[in-house]
Amino acid sequence: MLSNLNFSLTQLEYVMAVYKLGHFAKAAEFCNVTQPTLSMQLQKLEENLGIILFDRTKKPVLLTDAGKSVIEQIQLVLFEAKKIDALIKASGSDKITGDLTVGVIPTIAPYILPRLLPVLEKQFPDLELKIFELQTHKIIEALDADEIDVGLLATPLKISRIFEYPLFFEPFHVLCRKDHELAQLKKIKYSSLKFNDIWLLEEGHCLRNQILDVCSIKKETSIKRKYKFESGSLETIKNLINSYGGYTLIPSLANEEHGGKTVSISFERPIPAREIGLVYRREHYKVPLIESLAESILDSIPQEIRKIRQKDLDILPVQ
Repeated sequence: MLSNLNFSLTQLEYVMAVYKLGHFAKAAEFCNVTQPTLSMQLQKLEENLGIILFDRTKKPVLLTDAGKSVIEQIQLVLFEAKKIDALIKASGSDKITGDLTVGVIPTIAPYILPRLLPVLEKQFPDLELKIFELQTHKIIEALDADEIDVGLLATPLKISRIFEYPLFFEPFHVLCRKDHELAQLKKIKYSSLKFNDIWLLEEGHCLRNQILDVCSIKKETSIKRKYKFESGSLETIKNLINSYGGYTLIPSLANEEHGGKTVSISFERPIPAREIGLVYRREHYKVPLIESLAESILDSIPQEIRKIRQKDLDILPVQ
């Protein structure tokens, strides 16, 4: 019998707020209640469950061993409650309506969002988006913590708890100044690429690892360079190449606008490329909204990218 399990969803939301923020006052502010109210409700929950969830002597506040054993299930209960709410709101309506919280990696966001939002507004005017620019590992963490509904990033991730919705393939190009030695080539071979003047994104960007894979330079750490600069922005690197020199690899959506002193060169087949897709938790209750988002993304990208087939490509791993 479950007669001793007497709790409310509000109490569980308070638990998750303290767990994520590590502080009772911050959790109370986040939940829009007073700290005494939140503390009282948590104490009442602990009494009903017969366990202590938080070690209040620690700063930040940490879960006890008993708390660690139930926190995942508490998160799941809240997730399922949201599913019920979504099903009720969607019943009796043919409209795609609701909200999605989306994480997009920085090497996609600046190039796809300006295309996507007008299309989405026209096709699904009742769908609301809250968008965060996050690196891949942050998107995975946010999905696990139920802080976002879906991520738009390079796939495949091959994580069992996450469902992947592949959308399109995005080939890479070499971007360099017109006076660079690579600019003299009609097509680029992998073997043409050197490490001495390549510009890279900083650690944490999956695109960085994919570029290193193409150039086969992961172990070339002894080469001396006059200037070493790693950026979190692909646009910064593009501007640096246009003004100073060097080269980098850029995905197709980022290849449409670059400086007047630069040129982009395509690769010989098989062309290095990345797969772009949506990722979400397998049991997600917002699948119809996610599928609508996918439809709008495909309608917003250029036809020449949509038509690209995998047989002509060398799909690079994410990790």
